[in-house]
Amino acid sequence: MRSVPLVPYLTGVCLAVTTVVALDFGLADRPATVVWPAAGVVPAELPSPSTPTPAAAPFDSFRSAPDLPPGHPFPAHGVGTWRVVPPVARNSDGGGFTYTVEVEDGMELPNGDKPFAAVVEYALTHPRGWSGRQHAFRRVGPEVEPELRIRLTSQQTSRTLCGFELPYDTSCRIGSTVHLNSARWFRGAHTYGRDLLGYRIYTINHEVGHFLGLGHEVCPTDGGPAPVMMQQTFSIDNDGLASIITGSNQGVQVTPDGKSCTPNPWP
Repeated sequence: MRSVPLVPYLTGVCLAVTTVVALDFGLADRPATVVWPAAGVVPAELPSPSTPTPAAAPFDSFRSAPDLPPGHPFPAHGVGTWRVVPPVARNSDGGGFTYTVEVEDGMELPNGDKPFAAVVEYALTHPRGWSGRQHAFRRVGPEVEPELRIRLTSQQTSRTLCGFELPYDTSCRIGSTVHLNSARWFRGAHTYGRDLLGYRIYTINHEVGHFLGLGHEVCPTDGGPAPVMMQQTFSIDNDGLASIITGSNQGVQVTPDGKSCTPNPWP
């Protein structure tokens, strides 16, 4: 959500992706330390590249609020270091930005780290994502110094790193590191309703967009899809967004012109 200044191949992995995501959605017998939000009904597997992301339910004034949606507990604290999730298959050849998927130490995820990594890889290799906009990404393991790090970061560490001047949980990009807030990863945003997968894809693409040098945008066309660089966690209408961020430095001037967009996770 916030871009912070620098301070301190679907092919071949579909079966693995389906398996780990099914585990993350609580379909396995092993116990989970974090339970999915009661309000979030999440698909049992990721859709294929030709399958549209499920649309969010119609939103209302409550659901468009920037507050964290209610739900079950999520890992809120970590220790400020991160572990790299090894890729399912070695992918040392080819071009594009190299990236690692990492999880903050001190957080125990339901069914392990692989489901998180699978969604990140899905978003970055999907033809509707940045790879379809001539930005290729290649996942690497801990033995490689990556150009981009995508981290699942606890709520409290995210607040420290990303800031909490606006009193809402957000994710951010700091230099070449993307921090995805655990609170949002497990709860989503009111603007996306029950579409937790869609929100996750959105927040990945939004923060990676900052890594690519893009800034925040506003709703350009009433009734049209929101730009992925719009702060959809806060609102998908310009009036609401203006009322939330006015007075803060978000890198965008929002005119309350009555335009309202629909949720959209793709660039």
